[in-house]
Amino acid sequence: MEEIVSKNKCTGCTACMNVCPKNAISMVTDKCGFKYPIIDEKKCIDCGLCKKTCPILNKKNNLSINKCYAAYSKNDEYSIHSSSGGIFPIIANYILDNNGIVIGAAFDKKMNLNHVAITKKKEIDKLRGSKYLQSDLGDIFKYVKENLKTKKILFVGTPCQIAGLKAYIKNDYDNLICIDLICHGVPSPKLFQKYLKELEEKSNYKVIDYIFRDKVTGWSNYSNTIVFENEKKSQIYKQNDYMNLFLSNISLRDSCGNCNFKLGNKYSDITLGDFWGISKYYPEMSSKNGVSSIIINNDKGLLLFDKIKNELLFCDCKIEEIISGNPSLIKSSKTDKNREDFFNEMSEKNIHYLAHKYKKKESLSFYLKKIIKKIIGR
Repeated sequence: MEEIVSKNKCTGCTACMNVCPKNAISMVTDKCGFKYPIIDEKKCIDCGLCKKTCPILNKKNNLSINKCYAAYSKNDEYSIHSSSGGIFPIIANYILDNNGIVIGAAFDKKMNLNHVAITKKKEIDKLRGSKYLQSDLGDIFKYVKENLKTKKILFVGTPCQIAGLKAYIKNDYDNLICIDLICHGVPSPKLFQKYLKELEEKSNYKVIDYIFRDKVTGWSNYSNTIVFENEKKSQIYKQNDYMNLFLSNISLRDSCGNCNFKLGNKYSDITLGDFWGISKYYPEMSSKNGVSSIIINNDKGLLLFDKIKNELLFCDCKIEEIISGNPSLIKSSKTDKNREDFFNEMSEKNIHYLAHKYKKKESLSFYLKKIIKKIIGR
């Protein structure tokens, strides 16, 4: 059997692997560090289920937007220790209070990012916060399908992961709530592991945690905090080599350059992200601890929002206002022309060298605009 879908379109969602009745499909890591489905021809019976299930090959315009909000938690602890306005822990608490299961991305002891299930509130913290690399889904889809028979489940992931889950389970269960995140794209897990290894070699201490959106320097000018065995070190994101590679798009999965799951093809019930530009549109809602954008995609999402809204400070907003600060909602991250060269060099060169060589260079017009703004502002 030929490939399920072309490599440059495959998101690695694992729907094909999970649906295969003969376990003939494995997710195998390529040289860039991303996983792709590989078919064992000896096991394959050519049933075609993998192609019938693939969300890329079976696209559909399925959800409309009902409501949009700017919001943040009334509980300062939630917003301070979350990437945006602290919405996720409120929803997670609601699910767990109703004897449910919450599934999201968390680092293991080796700092590999995996989708895991939690059933206790004390475990929520490990699922909180942005993680800028692709998570390993493993067998989590099968776990979801099995537990949907008796439990309410909250699944949080990227838009393509939600699409993969929905494609695999097929039916729209009332007790499954899916939240996707405004996604710029997913960097290589191999690159992240290389970055951590270099940090450890430089410090002589093991990295035991990594916080991508620490607010020690504020929400909009956030920092990355590396937690070593002996200390913590924070660095403004603009000065961080790994973040510069991520924001330049060069370390992203190939399919991120042509994402199929933007507005108009959402499989989630709710979409969460930052509300960049909140002071411009709703200055009364501005908060130093962060403000979230909440996009309600369907009636199920609206019902969930109604259950938690008393724990929020929020106001109605327009989708265009959210998009202005989050263009990733409607368009893919542009694939860098040097992407192949970058990944060819990734194993041989250190992160600082790669970041210096490949990070996004601002145009001359960008700098001229900054100079003009400074002059006008005087």
